Amino acid sequence: MTDETIELYFDTLAEKYGNEVRLAAPDSNEAILERIPAALGNLYRYTSKVNLPFGEIYPVEKAVRQSEKNPFSPDWFVFGKDKYFSFWLCSYSPNEEGSSFTYWDHESGNEIEEALWSDLVSFLTEMDDEYGR
Repeated sequence: MTDETIELYFDTLAEKYGNEVRLAAPDSNEAILERIPAALGNLYRYTSKVNLPFGEIYPVEKAVRQSEKNPFSPDWFVFGKDKYFSFWLCSYSPNEEGSSFTYWDHESGNEIEEALWSDLVSFLTEMDDEYGR
């Protein structure tokens, strides 16, 4: 996924939701970006955090700290959450189908399941659709 794809997606969300979409300027250095899944590299080079009407994308430093905790470490990177009870996760390695993204309701008692989305935009589009506004 390119920087342009990410930029266009957030521009589309800003048109839809106005000032409910807030992006912060990027502030991550390459050393910290090496600690995140490759599938999120362009996101964190474009913005340092995002607030959306249906969730938030954490600043990279917070995401790294959160991801070091159980049950996420060592397979999952927690990059955000929705407005309910679910964390947004990215696998460090895509599965056999090429998917890296999923969500996990930490109050469900269920294990983290396999990734279902191959890229960030398709994942966030689904989260937006579920939000239903």
